[in-house]
Amino acid sequence: MVRAWIYILIFLSGMISISGKELSFSLGANEHIKNITPELFVWEKQDTNQFPPSVNSSKGWKKLGLNALNFNFSKRAYWIKFRIKFRTEIRENIYFVLRWKAHDLAELYTPNGIAPIQRVGDSLSKSNWPVKTVLYPTLLLQGDPGEEKEYLVRLKSESIMSFPIEIMDEAGVRSNLAIETGLFSLSACLYGMLIFVALLYYRATGYKEFLLYTGYAFCMGASYDVNYGNAIEIFWEDSPLWAEKINYFFFNLGGAFGFYFIRRFLDMKTFLPWVDRALLLFSTVLAITLPLIFTMDTIAYLTRINEVIYVISIPMIMISGIYLRGRGNKKLNLFLVSWGLYMTLGYISIFYYMGYLEYGFFTVYSVPLFFPADLLILLYNIVQKYSKNIEEKNSLLEALSEFINKPRYVRSKISGLDVDESLNALESLMNQEKLFQQEEITIQLVANRIRLSTHQLSELLNSRLGMGFAAYINSKRIEEAKRLLHTGEDNILNIAFIVGFGSKTSFNVEFKKSTGLTPKQYKTVMQKSI
Repeated sequence: MVRAWIYILIFLSGMISISGKELSFSLGANEHIKNITPELFVWEKQDTNQFPPSVNSSKGWKKLGLNALNFNFSKRAYWIKFRIKFRTEIRENIYFVLRWKAHDLAELYTPNGIAPIQRVGDSLSKSNWPVKTVLYPTLLLQGDPGEEKEYLVRLKSESIMSFPIEIMDEAGVRSNLAIETGLFSLSACLYGMLIFVALLYYRATGYKEFLLYTGYAFCMGASYDVNYGNAIEIFWEDSPLWAEKINYFFFNLGGAFGFYFIRRFLDMKTFLPWVDRALLLFSTVLAITLPLIFTMDTIAYLTRINEVIYVISIPMIMISGIYLRGRGNKKLNLFLVSWGLYMTLGYISIFYYMGYLEYGFFTVYSVPLFFPADLLILLYNIVQKYSKNIEEKNSLLEALSEFINKPRYVRSKISGLDVDESLNALESLMNQEKLFQQEEITIQLVANRIRLSTHQLSELLNSRLGMGFAAYINSKRIEEAKRLLHTGEDNILNIAFIVGFGSKTSFNVEFKKSTGLTPKQYKTVMQKSI
């Protein structure tokens, strides 16, 4: 008997699907969000301006039966028909939500209408949307308590059309906006913090990896916020959103920064020159596509190029890291774990864009939500790479201290001092005792010797010499190094250690920052001038 009823239900369901008769959608008393995609009926046509058959006709209409649209990238226009029944308890608004921020255009029609009654999408400025306080393109449906209405929606977009369609009430819209805005605001704060720290490290050390990392982190953060957050409309409410194109612009620019960064971070040119050339090629291709993004009618072709590049490059970088780890670089352990997870999530995202995976929260959001953690691990790896010498850490702390204390200079701490006497005492200390030769020299040590506080010494150096403590110490070390080079000392490493640097690398960086030449180049130029 039970089996018979099951067959009857399946038969009735099939008849409803075949006849093209849709059920009415409604929200329950305690229901605020509902995915209606499986029960929607769709009609597609290559001629994007052609109107669909009558809503009462079964011809051409097809039931979706999936939890999300699966049209991928398409030049077709898609028509959707549905019925809404408003709750009898209250007069309310129902929101028809397309869960993809970059969708170009959705138009709402009545069954017999020839012109849309509402238009929404990425091709319109947010100020022209019928519902503005939302992240996603949203249509507003209004009716009396218990009323039932029928609508048509026309979808057309050059962005991917593989996403769910939901209906929400006011509470659902507010809850959804609060959750997603909160998540991506937190991500934005993390991006900002990592970029700030990376810039401090670059200021302290001069290593270009930190600058490339900053560009990479900023562009990828901007890309994800454009595609999932609401940064554009906050800063430019009346702009044409162009979310998909701006997203790809930042994503491709971030990819170019990223490949260049990986080349330097893993020293590809030295250990794996053919991989280095491949990554250089990928960076160049991504850079070339940047102006094309805003000039081409469709970015579907650019998306395919990106998919090919990342399908090849992500495992190539992973294999290269494993190879270099096998050659004894133990500092790559955490990098390999992080990159392995990024590779896994990245492939899930790529397969979604290629149409092999359906829309799902994990499928779509895993990469942007995980990425700040990946950036944190990557920044730690760069610091770890250059953690051999203690003066780099002192230099960073000094840069941070100067940044924090700079506003306090408005109320000067050296107003009662004999500034010239303090500077003379400092110069005498450096020239006679050569304190800068101590690798672990600190601002506290020097300040105590000339009877100043650390804040007074820091302000004295910044206001009178235009440099912080670390820069001052390094300038004295470079002066001494140049003197030793003039005296005929040949061993660059010995000079580095004598003047107070902890490694040849940091010595070369600071020397070139000061003179524009490496110590070896400086010595060659000096010998030619004799």
